[in-house]
Amino acid sequence: MDSVDHGDRMFQFSFSSGRNKQPRTLNVPVNVTDMKINEVPEFTARLLNFHNIPCFVGPGLNSSLTKFIKDECSELKNRRSSDCLAMIKENPNLIETIAKSLAEKYEKTWLRYSVPVSSNLNEFPLAYHYLIHSPAMQILLKLEKKYHSDLAKILVNKEQSLTKMQERHQLEMSRACEHVGFAYSNDDVTILASKHLEDAERLQSHWKNEYLTVTNNQKSKFRELVINLHKEMQGNNGRLDDSGPAYNKMKQIIDETVSVMRSSNGNTLFNNEEAGRSPNVSSTTGSTGTLMEESFTINLGAQLKTMHNIRLIVTDALNFCHYSDEGEMEAQRFQTAMSLYSSSLSALVILTDNRLGYNSSIQKEFSTICHSSTEFHFDSLKEQLAEIEKHAKQCENFDSSDEMKSEEETSFRLKDGDFYITKHSNLSQVHLVFHLVADEAKLQTKASLTNVTSRHPVVMSLRQILKVASSCDVRTITIPLLLTHELTEEITFQWCVKRAELVMKCMKGFMMEMAAWDGGVSRTVQFVVPPGVSEEVFDKIRCNLPEVFRTTTTRDLTRKKLLSR
Repeated sequence: MDSVDHGDRMFQFSFSSGRNKQPRTLNVPVNVTDMKINEVPEFTARLLNFHNIPCFVGPGLNSSLTKFIKDECSELKNRRSSDCLAMIKENPNLIETIAKSLAEKYEKTWLRYSVPVSSNLNEFPLAYHYLIHSPAMQILLKLEKKYHSDLAKILVNKEQSLTKMQERHQLEMSRACEHVGFAYSNDDVTILASKHLEDAERLQSHWKNEYLTVTNNQKSKFRELVINLHKEMQGNNGRLDDSGPAYNKMKQIIDETVSVMRSSNGNTLFNNEEAGRSPNVSSTTGSTGTLMEESFTINLGAQLKTMHNIRLIVTDALNFCHYSDEGEMEAQRFQTAMSLYSSSLSALVILTDNRLGYNSSIQKEFSTICHSSTEFHFDSLKEQLAEIEKHAKQCENFDSSDEMKSEEETSFRLKDGDFYITKHSNLSQVHLVFHLVADEAKLQTKASLTNVTSRHPVVMSLRQILKVASSCDVRTITIPLLLTHELTEEITFQWCVKRAELVMKCMKGFMMEMAAWDGGVSRTVQFVVPPGVSEEVFDKIRCNLPEVFRTTTTRDLTRKKLLSR
């Protein structure tokens, strides 16, 4: 080959701008490798405008230019291929070089040919599972607790700085409104309100960036230390190396103390002792303050029976997500971490509205819990929801580019009975959360006693959730027994009993089906009743549960023997 062909061509197009006018020829230099087919219409319009060509010539020019580019590109590719084949025939050693070049291009272009994800992502789960079941377990949990405490300081700082700013704004606005017409005019009040809004947005942006910076740094550093400590222990016959760099780095981070934290304007906000305090968690009590909880063992199955544990408990569903207090945090964290990469996962079902995000009150509270500590193993809740929405829109052929639609029409909506799953490693007692879409207001009405049957979409979705749980190694699942997370004035004694009976009967049938799905694996099913129910309601549900399920009972053989004498 004398020179490299870069695809520069001269496009010629002949046309007539009228009956009595001489034909004209348009000569335009075009690079057929750079020009994309979808760019031809715009390029045609520019040519018409620049050369003062009548608009009726446009369609013909566009068609000719498109055909010219396609033909020339095809010819250029054929020529290049022929040249490559000729080079290979002359020098067969080039085959390896060309094959390597093609392989690199395929790896960068097609997912199926791409190189597996980075070793960090592959090594981390195995390394963490190894360490959590080794002597390094204690230092690993201490490191997680330290990071949790550091992030708690950021969140406390944020709340305190926002509160102080709101109080200052309120005083300034009150003073301005009281002196309108004297020291302030109406325009001054408007300007002050705009300034307050800008201050609030700027401060919110500051803390958002601060949060993302801290969590991203914690996540990357934590994963790196876990992988390095795993390698150290493997090189030391499974024992901790006190002189190892990864081990000492972990100890250094754990021993670090921060005396004060400062906001963006430099004001001291709180001391180290104030950080890391967990919020109070409501206990499993009813309206009288009495602990209400009961456990049962049941056997289900026609021929081959499977034993399951049933737990009836009065508590807030989100109590299974956040840590109760500092004393129990390590124990709860240890149990959850030990089973994170195992075949004994725990899941929770929470009810949500028909929009992805943090719209309902329980979803907002759940989001707050998730973001109160760094998610080291999976994407953050926000990232997971964004990915779920992306795939849901693709499945439904959702058109989000229609600018004529209102916000109400363009927001993706789910229907009753739909559910989506999020994965978590930073919650106290669960690894998976099933977000079940339900109109909770309708489920709480008196009419729902007749409207909600075993064929209701929300009830039927419990079957699908159990099916997914059985295929994902979920051994403990927590379900809202009354299909609501809070009690209303319309919810009566009879309402609670009938709803609980319906859900328990349906769950019994679904659990019997599970034996066909997984061969009969023993599980723990926790039925959660919202706080505030009376002892009478709880006692009635507790008495009905053995009647619905076939519970195992102990026999007093001693008494039977005495009576026979």
